[in-house]
Amino acid sequence: MDRRGPAASTTLERRLGPIRAEYMAGRLDRALELAEFAVRTDPREPAYLSIAARVLGAMERHERAIAMAARALAITDHPEPRMVRGDALRALGRTDEALVDFERALALAPHSHELLLALVTTLEEAGRIEEARGRLGPLATSLPTETASDPRAAHEVAKLEIHDGRFDAAVARIDAVLPAAEPGAIASTMLLHLRAKALDRAGRYDEAWASAMRSHADRGVRFDPSTLDAAVTAAIARWSRDALRAEHGEGIDDPLPIFIAGMPRSGTSLVDQVIHAHPGAAGVGELETLERWAESIGVPGRRHEPGSRMGPRYLAELRRLAPGASRVANKALGNAGVLGHLASLFPASSLVEVVRDPRDVAVSCVFGTFNAVRFPWTARPEWVAAAWHASHRMMEHWATVIPQSVLRVRYEDLVSRGQPELKRLVAHVGLPWQDAVESFHASRRTVRTLSYDQVSKPLYTSSVGRWQHYERHLAGIDWPQASIDG
Repeated sequence: MDRRGPAASTTLERRLGPIRAEYMAGRLDRALELAEFAVRTDPREPAYLSIAARVLGAMERHERAIAMAARALAITDHPEPRMVRGDALRALGRTDEALVDFERALALAPHSHELLLALVTTLEEAGRIEEARGRLGPLATSLPTETASDPRAAHEVAKLEIHDGRFDAAVARIDAVLPAAEPGAIASTMLLHLRAKALDRAGRYDEAWASAMRSHADRGVRFDPSTLDAAVTAAIARWSRDALRAEHGEGIDDPLPIFIAGMPRSGTSLVDQVIHAHPGAAGVGELETLERWAESIGVPGRRHEPGSRMGPRYLAELRRLAPGASRVANKALGNAGVLGHLASLFPASSLVEVVRDPRDVAVSCVFGTFNAVRFPWTARPEWVAAAWHASHRMMEHWATVIPQSVLRVRYEDLVSRGQPELKRLVAHVGLPWQDAVESFHASRRTVRTLSYDQVSKPLYTSSVGRWQHYERHLAGIDWPQASIDG
Protein backbone atom coordinates (compact mmCIF):
# COMPACT_ATOMS: atom_id res chain seq x y z
CA MET A 1 0.00 0.00 0.00
CA ASP A 2 3.04 2.22 -0.31
CA ARG A 3 2.37 5.52 -2.10
CA ARG A 4 5.65 7.25 -1.24
CA GLY A 5 9.35 7.35 -2.09
CA PRO A 6 12.10 4.93 -0.92
CA ALA A 7 12.93 6.80 2.31
CA ALA A 8 9.29 7.00 3.39
CA SER A 9 8.85 3.36 2.42
CA THR A 10 11.73 2.35 4.70
CA THR A 11 10.17 4.24 7.60
CA LEU A 12 6.84 2.62 6.87
CA GLU A 13 8.30 -0.88 6.90
CA ARG A 14 10.26 -0.16 10.08
CA ARG A 15 6.99 0.60 11.85
CA LEU A 16 4.92 -2.14 10.21
CA GLY A 17 7.47 -4.88 10.90
CA PRO A 18 6.99 -5.09 14.69
CA ILE A 19 3.19 -4.96 14.28
CA ARG A 20 3.27 -7.88 11.85
CA ALA A 21 5.63 -9.82 14.14
CA GLU A 22 3.32 -9.43 17.15
CA TYR A 23 0.30 -10.29 15.00
CA MET A 24 1.89 -13.46 13.60
CA ALA A 25 2.98 -14.51 17.10
CA GLY A 26 -0.61 -14.20 18.31
CA ARG A 27 0.15 -11.35 20.70
CA LEU A 28 -2.83 -9.39 19.50
CA ASP A 29 -3.10 -6.91 22.38
CA ARG A 30 0.46 -5.75 21.77
CA ALA A 31 -0.05 -5.73 18.00
CA LEU A 32 -3.11 -3.51 18.44
CA GLU A 33 -1.25 -1.18 20.78
CA LEU A 34 1.51 -0.70 18.17
CA ALA A 35 -0.96 -0.36 15.30
CA GLU A 36 -3.03 2.28 17.09
CA PHE A 37 0.13 4.22 17.95
CA ALA A 38 1.09 4.14 14.26
CA VAL A 39 -2.38 5.38 13.29
CA ARG A 40 -2.15 8.24 15.77
CA THR A 41 1.28 9.14 14.40
CA ASP A 42 0.06 9.24 10.79
CA PRO A 43 -3.74 8.94 10.54
CA ARG A 44 -3.60 9.35 6.74
CA GLU A 45 -1.38 6.33 6.13
CA PRO A 46 -3.65 3.54 4.77
CA ALA A 47 -1.13 0.80 5.59
CA TYR A 48 -1.38 1.62 9.29
CA LEU A 49 -5.16 1.76 9.14
CA SER A 50 -5.31 -1.51 7.24
CA ILE A 51 -3.08 -3.49 9.60
CA ALA A 52 -4.95 -2.06 12.60
CA ALA A 53 -8.18 -3.29 10.98
CA ARG A 54 -6.65 -6.73 10.44
CA VAL A 55 -5.62 -7.01 14.10
CA LEU A 56 -9.06 -5.87 15.25
CA GLY A 57 -10.64 -8.52 13.05
CA ALA A 58 -8.41 -11.21 14.54
CA MET A 59 -9.54 -10.02 17.99
CA GLU A 60 -13.18 -10.44 16.82
CA ARG A 61 -13.84 -6.71 17.21
CA HIS A 62 -15.49 -6.70 13.85
CA GLU A 63 -17.37 -3.42 13.95
CA ARG A 64 -14.17 -1.54 14.78
CA ALA A 65 -12.32 -3.47 12.08
CA ILE A 66 -14.91 -2.39 9.52
CA ALA A 67 -14.63 1.24 10.57
CA MET A 68 -10.82 1.19 10.45
CA ALA A 69 -10.76 -0.48 7.02
CA ALA A 70 -13.26 2.09 5.75
CA ARG A 71 -10.87 4.86 6.79
CA ALA A 72 -8.12 3.21 4.74
CA LEU A 73 -10.42 2.81 1.75
CA ALA A 74 -11.43 6.48 1.93
CA ILE A 75 -7.78 7.27 1.21
CA THR A 76 -7.05 4.63 -1.43
CA ASP A 77 -8.98 1.70 -2.91
CA HIS A 78 -6.66 -1.23 -2.24
CA PRO A 79 -7.33 -4.99 -2.03
CA GLU A 80 -5.86 -5.33 1.49
CA PRO A 81 -8.44 -3.21 3.39
CA ARG A 82 -11.14 -4.56 1.06
CA MET A 83 -10.29 -8.08 2.16
CA VAL A 84 -10.03 -7.14 5.84
CA ARG A 85 -13.41 -5.43 5.74
CA GLY A 86 -14.89 -8.34 3.79
CA ASP A 87 -13.68 -10.80 6.43
CA ALA A 88 -15.22 -8.68 9.21
CA LEU A 89 -18.52 -8.35 7.36
CA ARG A 90 -18.56 -12.11 6.77
CA ALA A 91 -17.95 -12.71 10.47
CA LEU A 92 -21.03 -10.60 11.24
CA GLY A 93 -23.15 -12.53 8.74
CA ARG A 94 -23.39 -9.56 6.35
CA THR A 95 -22.74 -11.81 3.39
CA ASP A 96 -23.84 -9.61 0.51
CA GLU A 97 -21.70 -6.70 1.70
CA ALA A 98 -18.73 -9.02 2.20
CA LEU A 99 -19.09 -10.39 -1.32
CA VAL A 100 -19.05 -6.86 -2.75
CA ASP A 101 -15.73 -6.18 -1.02
CA PHE A 102 -14.19 -9.49 -2.09
CA GLU A 103 -15.31 -9.05 -5.70
CA ARG A 104 -13.88 -5.52 -5.81
CA ALA A 105 -10.63 -6.73 -4.22
CA LEU A 106 -10.38 -9.49 -6.83
CA ALA A 107 -10.90 -6.94 -9.59
CA LEU A 108 -7.92 -5.02 -8.17
CA ALA A 109 -5.83 -8.18 -7.63
CA PRO A 110 -7.27 -10.81 -10.02
CA HIS A 111 -4.52 -13.37 -9.38
CA SER A 112 -4.82 -13.39 -5.59
CA HIS A 113 -5.44 -16.93 -4.41
CA GLU A 114 -6.15 -15.67 -0.87
CA LEU A 115 -8.93 -13.38 -2.06
CA LEU A 116 -10.49 -16.08 -4.23
CA LEU A 117 -10.57 -18.51 -1.31
CA ALA A 118 -12.07 -15.85 0.99
CA LEU A 119 -14.83 -15.37 -1.58
CA VAL A 120 -15.40 -19.12 -1.87
CA THR A 121 -15.55 -19.49 1.93
CA THR A 122 -18.19 -16.77 2.13
CA LEU A 123 -20.33 -18.40 -0.54
CA GLU A 124 -20.04 -21.84 1.06
CA GLU A 125 -21.00 -20.54 4.51
CA ALA A 126 -24.02 -18.84 2.97
CA GLY A 127 -25.15 -22.18 1.54
CA ARG A 128 -24.42 -21.10 -2.04
CA ILE A 129 -22.54 -24.30 -2.75
CA GLU A 130 -22.74 -24.34 -6.53
CA GLU A 131 -21.52 -20.74 -6.76
CA ALA A 132 -18.63 -21.63 -4.48
CA ARG A 133 -17.81 -24.67 -6.60
CA GLY A 134 -17.94 -22.58 -9.75
CA ARG A 135 -15.57 -19.94 -8.42
CA LEU A 136 -13.08 -22.58 -7.30
CA GLY A 137 -12.95 -23.83 -10.86
CA PRO A 138 -10.56 -26.72 -11.58
CA LEU A 139 -9.43 -26.94 -7.94
CA ALA A 140 -12.84 -28.36 -7.08
CA THR A 141 -12.19 -31.50 -9.14
CA SER A 142 -8.40 -31.77 -8.86
CA LEU A 143 -6.50 -34.67 -7.33
CA PRO A 144 -5.34 -34.41 -3.70
CA THR A 145 -1.71 -33.95 -4.77
CA GLU A 146 -2.59 -30.80 -6.71
CA THR A 147 -3.56 -28.94 -3.53
CA ALA A 148 -0.85 -30.52 -1.38
CA SER A 149 1.12 -27.28 -1.09
CA ASP A 150 -1.83 -24.99 -0.36
CA PRO A 151 -3.62 -25.69 2.96
CA ARG A 152 -6.29 -23.01 2.44
CA ALA A 153 -7.21 -24.31 -1.01
CA ALA A 154 -7.26 -27.90 0.21
CA HIS A 155 -9.52 -26.87 3.09
CA GLU A 156 -12.09 -25.24 0.82
CA VAL A 157 -12.12 -28.12 -1.68
CA ALA A 158 -12.39 -30.69 1.11
CA LYS A 159 -15.41 -28.84 2.55
CA LEU A 160 -17.17 -29.24 -0.81
CA GLU A 161 -16.21 -32.93 -0.94
CA ILE A 162 -17.73 -33.44 2.51
CA HIS A 163 -20.87 -31.62 1.35
CA ASP A 164 -21.05 -34.10 -1.56
CA GLY A 165 -20.59 -37.10 0.75
CA ARG A 166 -17.09 -37.85 -0.56
CA PHE A 167 -15.62 -38.29 2.88
CA ASP A 168 -12.66 -40.49 1.97
CA ALA A 169 -11.64 -38.06 -0.77
CA ALA A 170 -11.74 -35.18 1.71
CA VAL A 171 -9.58 -37.09 4.20
CA ALA A 172 -7.07 -38.01 1.48
CA ARG A 173 -6.83 -34.39 0.34
CA ILE A 174 -6.29 -33.15 3.90
CA ASP A 175 -3.71 -35.84 4.64
CA ALA A 176 -1.78 -34.78 1.53
CA VAL A 177 -1.60 -31.14 2.62
CA LEU A 178 -1.11 -31.50 6.40
CA PRO A 179 2.71 -31.79 6.13
CA ALA A 180 2.73 -28.27 4.63
CA ALA A 181 0.89 -26.82 7.64
CA GLU A 182 2.81 -26.03 10.82
CA PRO A 183 1.41 -27.94 13.83
CA GLY A 184 -0.60 -25.65 16.06
CA ALA A 185 -0.97 -22.97 13.39
CA ILE A 186 -4.41 -21.87 12.21
CA ALA A 187 -4.17 -23.78 8.93
CA SER A 188 -3.27 -27.04 10.68
CA THR A 189 -6.03 -26.56 13.28
CA MET A 190 -8.69 -25.98 10.63
CA LEU A 191 -7.52 -28.95 8.54
CA LEU A 192 -7.46 -31.38 11.48
CA HIS A 193 -10.95 -30.37 12.59
CA LEU A 194 -12.29 -30.67 9.05
CA ARG A 195 -10.62 -34.08 8.86
CA ALA A 196 -12.37 -35.04 12.10
CA LYS A 197 -15.69 -33.92 10.61
CA ALA A 198 -15.18 -36.05 7.49
CA LEU A 199 -14.19 -39.09 9.54
CA ASP A 200 -17.19 -38.62 11.84
CA ARG A 201 -19.54 -38.47 8.86
CA ALA A 202 -17.87 -41.61 7.46
CA GLY A 203 -18.50 -43.47 10.73
CA ARG A 204 -14.78 -43.74 11.55
CA TYR A 205 -15.35 -42.43 15.05
CA ASP A 206 -12.12 -43.31 16.84
CA GLU A 207 -10.08 -41.80 14.02
CA ALA A 208 -12.28 -38.70 14.11
CA TRP A 209 -11.74 -38.27 17.85
CA ALA A 210 -7.98 -38.71 17.47
CA SER A 211 -7.86 -36.04 14.75
CA ALA A 212 -9.72 -33.48 16.87
CA MET A 213 -7.64 -34.22 19.97
CA ARG A 214 -4.42 -33.96 17.94
CA SER A 215 -5.41 -30.43 16.96
CA HIS A 216 -5.97 -29.40 20.58
CA ALA A 217 -2.69 -31.02 21.66
CA ASP A 218 -0.77 -29.24 18.89
CA ARG A 219 -2.13 -25.91 20.10
CA GLY A 220 -1.03 -26.66 23.65
CA VAL A 221 -4.43 -25.74 25.11
CA ARG A 222 -4.40 -25.58 28.91
CA PHE A 223 -7.21 -25.10 31.42
CA ASP A 224 -7.59 -25.37 35.20
CA PRO A 225 -11.22 -26.19 36.17
CA SER A 226 -10.60 -25.04 39.74
CA THR A 227 -9.91 -21.51 38.51
CA LEU A 228 -13.28 -21.35 36.77
CA ASP A 229 -15.04 -22.82 39.79
CA ALA A 230 -13.45 -20.20 42.06
CA ALA A 231 -14.46 -17.39 39.70
CA VAL A 232 -18.07 -18.57 39.70
CA THR A 233 -18.10 -18.84 43.48
CA ALA A 234 -16.78 -15.28 43.77
CA ALA A 235 -19.33 -13.94 41.27
CA ILE A 236 -22.22 -15.61 43.11
CA ALA A 237 -21.02 -14.17 46.42
CA ARG A 238 -20.65 -10.68 44.98
CA TRP A 239 -23.70 -10.20 42.78
CA SER A 240 -26.73 -10.32 45.04
CA ARG A 241 -30.02 -8.68 44.10
CA ASP A 242 -29.02 -5.58 46.09
CA ALA A 243 -25.56 -5.41 44.49
CA LEU A 244 -27.04 -5.57 41.00
CA ARG A 245 -29.52 -2.83 41.84
CA ALA A 246 -26.74 -0.67 43.27
CA GLU A 247 -24.75 -1.12 40.07
CA HIS A 248 -27.54 -0.66 37.52
CA GLY A 249 -30.33 1.18 39.32
CA GLU A 250 -33.78 0.79 37.82
CA GLY A 251 -32.34 -0.04 34.41
CA ILE A 252 -33.89 0.79 31.02
CA ASP A 253 -37.50 -0.22 30.45
CA ASP A 254 -37.30 -1.39 26.82
CA PRO A 255 -38.46 -4.84 25.66
CA LEU A 256 -36.30 -4.82 22.51
CA PRO A 257 -33.45 -7.06 23.76
CA ILE A 258 -33.62 -10.84 23.94
CA PHE A 259 -30.66 -12.57 25.57
CA ILE A 260 -30.03 -16.22 24.77
CA ALA A 261 -27.74 -18.04 27.21
CA GLY A 262 -26.32 -21.50 26.99
CA MET A 263 -23.20 -23.56 26.52
CA PRO A 264 -21.57 -23.48 23.08
CA ARG A 265 -23.07 -26.14 20.79
CA SER A 266 -26.16 -26.47 22.98
CA GLY A 267 -28.65 -25.15 20.40
CA THR A 268 -28.38 -21.39 20.92
CA SER A 269 -27.83 -20.82 17.18
CA LEU A 270 -31.01 -22.76 16.42
CA VAL A 271 -33.04 -20.66 18.88
CA ASP A 272 -31.52 -17.49 17.44
CA GLN A 273 -32.43 -18.56 13.90
CA VAL A 274 -36.00 -19.41 14.95
CA ILE A 275 -36.47 -15.96 16.49
CA HIS A 276 -34.92 -14.31 13.44
CA ALA A 277 -37.51 -16.03 11.23
CA HIS A 278 -40.35 -14.16 12.96
CA PRO A 279 -41.38 -11.12 10.88
CA GLY A 280 -41.31 -8.91 13.97
CA ALA A 281 -37.94 -10.03 15.28
CA ALA A 282 -34.30 -10.36 14.35
CA GLY A 283 -31.19 -12.10 15.55
CA VAL A 284 -27.78 -10.46 15.59
CA GLY A 285 -25.81 -13.60 16.38
CA GLU A 286 -22.97 -13.39 18.88
CA LEU A 287 -22.89 -9.64 19.43
CA GLU A 288 -20.27 -9.22 22.17
CA THR A 289 -20.57 -5.47 22.82
CA LEU A 290 -22.62 -5.82 26.00
CA GLU A 291 -21.00 -9.07 27.13
CA ARG A 292 -17.51 -7.54 27.13
CA TRP A 293 -18.82 -4.48 28.95
CA ALA A 294 -20.50 -6.61 31.63
CA GLU A 295 -17.37 -8.74 32.07
CA SER A 296 -15.37 -5.60 32.87
CA ILE A 297 -17.61 -4.60 35.79
CA GLY A 298 -15.77 -4.83 39.05
CA VAL A 299 -12.49 -6.03 37.53
CA PRO A 300 -9.61 -4.31 39.38
CA GLY A 301 -7.80 -1.82 37.19
CA ARG A 302 -10.45 -1.82 34.47
CA ARG A 303 -12.86 1.02 33.93
CA HIS A 304 -16.29 0.55 32.42
CA GLU A 305 -19.01 2.84 31.17
CA PRO A 306 -21.99 3.24 33.49
CA GLY A 307 -25.07 1.35 32.36
CA SER A 308 -26.89 4.67 31.87
CA ARG A 309 -24.57 5.28 28.90
CA MET A 310 -23.93 1.73 27.72
CA GLY A 311 -27.62 0.75 27.66
CA PRO A 312 -28.81 3.41 25.19
CA ARG A 313 -25.74 2.80 23.06
CA TYR A 314 -26.54 -0.92 22.90
CA LEU A 315 -30.18 -0.26 21.98
CA ALA A 316 -29.05 2.10 19.22
CA GLU A 317 -26.74 -0.61 17.90
CA LEU A 318 -29.59 -3.14 17.84
CA ARG A 319 -31.86 -0.72 15.99
CA ARG A 320 -29.14 0.00 13.47
CA LEU A 321 -28.51 -3.70 12.86
CA ALA A 322 -32.20 -4.67 12.84
CA PRO A 323 -34.30 -1.64 11.83
CA GLY A 324 -38.01 -2.22 12.31
CA ALA A 325 -37.67 -5.24 14.59
CA SER A 326 -39.58 -5.14 17.88
CA ARG A 327 -37.41 -7.87 19.43
CA VAL A 328 -33.71 -8.52 18.77
CA ALA A 329 -31.92 -11.64 20.00
CA ASN A 330 -28.26 -11.76 21.05
CA LYS A 331 -26.64 -15.14 21.68
CA ALA A 332 -23.13 -14.09 22.74
CA LEU A 333 -21.33 -17.14 24.12
CA GLY A 334 -20.60 -15.49 27.46
CA ASN A 335 -24.17 -14.43 28.20
CA ALA A 336 -24.66 -17.01 30.96
CA GLY A 337 -21.79 -15.59 32.97
CA VAL A 338 -23.12 -12.01 32.87
CA LEU A 339 -26.88 -12.56 32.58
CA GLY A 340 -27.57 -10.84 35.88
CA HIS A 341 -26.06 -7.63 34.55
CA LEU A 342 -27.89 -7.85 31.24
CA ALA A 343 -31.21 -8.55 32.94
CA SER A 344 -30.74 -5.76 35.49
CA LEU A 345 -29.77 -3.21 32.85
CA PHE A 346 -32.79 -4.22 30.74
CA PRO A 347 -35.50 -5.42 33.16
CA ALA A 348 -38.07 -5.66 30.32
CA SER A 349 -35.85 -7.92 28.20
CA SER A 350 -36.65 -11.56 27.44
CA LEU A 351 -34.28 -14.24 28.71
CA VAL A 352 -33.87 -17.72 27.23
CA GLU A 353 -31.60 -20.51 28.45
CA VAL A 354 -30.86 -23.40 26.09
CA VAL A 355 -29.74 -26.71 27.59
CA ARG A 356 -28.63 -29.93 25.95
CA ASP A 357 -27.26 -33.27 27.10
CA PRO A 358 -23.77 -32.26 28.28
CA ARG A 359 -22.23 -35.32 26.66
CA ASP A 360 -23.44 -34.16 23.25
CA VAL A 361 -22.24 -30.66 24.09
CA ALA A 362 -18.82 -32.06 24.96
CA VAL A 363 -18.45 -34.02 21.73
CA SER A 364 -19.51 -31.02 19.65
CA CYS A 365 -17.12 -28.72 21.53
CA VAL A 366 -14.17 -31.08 21.07
CA PHE A 367 -14.93 -31.19 17.35
CA GLY A 368 -15.20 -27.39 17.19
CA THR A 369 -12.54 -24.75 16.64
CA PHE A 370 -13.10 -22.32 19.48
CA ASN A 371 -10.85 -19.49 20.58
CA ALA A 372 -8.35 -21.30 22.81
CA VAL A 373 -7.72 -18.21 24.93
CA ARG A 374 -11.35 -17.37 25.61
CA PHE A 375 -12.78 -20.92 25.68
CA PRO A 376 -9.90 -23.29 26.47
CA TRP A 377 -12.25 -25.71 28.22
CA THR A 378 -13.76 -26.75 24.86
CA ALA A 379 -10.62 -28.82 24.13
CA ARG A 380 -11.32 -31.79 26.43
CA PRO A 381 -14.58 -33.50 27.47
CA GLU A 382 -13.80 -33.42 31.20
CA TRP A 383 -13.18 -29.67 30.93
CA VAL A 384 -16.51 -29.22 29.13
CA ALA A 385 -18.22 -31.08 31.99
CA ALA A 386 -16.58 -28.71 34.49
CA ALA A 387 -17.66 -25.68 32.46
CA TRP A 388 -21.19 -27.10 32.21
CA HIS A 389 -21.34 -27.39 36.02
CA ALA A 390 -20.06 -23.81 36.37
CA SER A 391 -22.57 -22.42 33.86
CA HIS A 392 -25.42 -24.26 35.58
CA ARG A 393 -24.40 -22.85 38.98
CA MET A 394 -24.29 -19.34 37.53
CA MET A 395 -27.71 -19.65 35.89
CA GLU A 396 -29.24 -21.05 39.07
CA HIS A 397 -27.92 -18.03 40.94
CA TRP A 398 -29.12 -15.46 38.41
CA ALA A 399 -32.62 -16.93 38.59
CA THR A 400 -32.80 -15.93 42.26
CA VAL A 401 -31.62 -12.32 41.87
CA ILE A 402 -33.04 -10.95 38.60
CA PRO A 403 -36.54 -9.57 38.01
CA GLN A 404 -37.45 -11.61 34.91
CA SER A 405 -38.24 -15.27 34.47
CA VAL A 406 -35.88 -17.31 32.32
CA LEU A 407 -37.40 -19.67 29.75
CA ARG A 408 -35.48 -22.95 29.65
CA VAL A 409 -35.51 -24.58 26.21
CA ARG A 410 -34.27 -28.13 26.11
CA TYR A 411 -32.63 -28.85 22.75
CA GLU A 412 -33.88 -32.43 22.64
CA ASP A 413 -37.49 -31.28 23.17
CA LEU A 414 -37.20 -28.52 20.58
CA VAL A 415 -36.02 -30.79 17.77
CA SER A 416 -38.36 -33.67 18.63
CA ARG A 417 -41.59 -31.79 19.47
CA GLY A 418 -41.34 -28.95 16.98
CA GLN A 419 -44.26 -26.53 16.88
CA PRO A 420 -45.34 -26.67 20.56
CA GLU A 421 -41.83 -25.73 21.64
CA LEU A 422 -41.57 -23.07 18.96
CA LYS A 423 -44.86 -21.52 20.11
CA ARG A 424 -43.69 -21.55 23.72
CA LEU A 425 -40.52 -19.71 22.71
CA VAL A 426 -42.31 -17.11 20.60
CA ALA A 427 -44.87 -16.42 23.34
CA HIS A 428 -42.12 -15.98 25.94
CA VAL A 429 -40.42 -13.21 23.96
CA GLY A 430 -43.74 -11.36 23.66
CA LEU A 431 -44.56 -11.96 20.00
CA PRO A 432 -47.69 -13.35 18.32
CA TRP A 433 -47.34 -16.67 16.53
CA GLN A 434 -46.42 -16.54 12.84
CA ASP A 435 -46.23 -19.59 10.57
CA ALA A 436 -42.99 -18.21 9.10
CA VAL A 437 -41.23 -19.31 12.28
CA GLU A 438 -41.49 -22.95 11.21
CA SER A 439 -39.63 -22.11 8.01
CA PHE A 440 -36.60 -20.70 9.85
CA HIS A 441 -34.31 -22.92 7.77
CA ALA A 442 -35.35 -21.19 4.54
CA SER A 443 -33.80 -17.86 5.58
CA ARG A 444 -30.99 -16.57 3.35
CA ARG A 445 -29.34 -15.17 6.44
CA THR A 446 -25.76 -16.34 7.00
CA VAL A 447 -25.17 -17.76 10.48
CA ARG A 448 -21.54 -17.15 11.45
CA THR A 449 -21.04 -19.90 14.02
CA LEU A 450 -19.92 -23.51 13.93
CA SER A 451 -23.62 -24.39 13.43
CA TYR A 452 -23.93 -22.53 10.12
CA ASP A 453 -24.53 -25.70 8.07
CA GLN A 454 -27.08 -27.08 10.56
CA VAL A 455 -29.54 -24.23 11.16
CA SER A 456 -30.21 -24.06 7.42
CA LYS A 457 -32.09 -27.39 7.68
CA PRO A 458 -35.53 -28.23 9.12
CA LEU A 459 -35.61 -29.57 12.69
CA TYR A 460 -33.88 -32.94 12.90
CA THR A 461 -33.03 -35.34 15.73
CA SER A 462 -29.95 -37.10 14.32
CA SER A 463 -27.62 -35.08 16.55
CA VAL A 464 -29.40 -36.27 19.71
CA GLY A 465 -27.31 -38.97 21.37
CA ARG A 466 -24.33 -38.44 19.08
CA TRP A 467 -22.16 -38.91 22.16
CA GLN A 468 -22.81 -42.66 22.05
CA HIS A 469 -20.35 -42.97 19.15
CA TYR A 470 -17.67 -41.64 21.50
CA GLU A 471 -18.81 -43.29 24.74
CA ARG A 472 -15.43 -44.82 25.54
CA HIS A 473 -13.77 -41.39 25.30
CA LEU A 474 -16.30 -39.93 27.77
CA ALA A 475 -16.07 -42.64 30.42
CA GLY A 476 -15.15 -41.72 33.98
CA ILE A 477 -16.28 -38.09 33.72
CA ASP A 478 -18.64 -36.48 36.24
CA TRP A 479 -21.58 -35.71 33.96
CA PRO A 480 -24.54 -33.71 35.40
CA GLN A 481 -27.10 -36.52 35.70
CA ALA A 482 -30.17 -34.31 36.26
CA SER A 483 -29.63 -32.50 32.98
CA ILE A 484 -29.13 -35.79 31.11
CA ASP A 485 -32.43 -37.13 32.36
CA GLY A 486 -34.22 -33.84 31.58
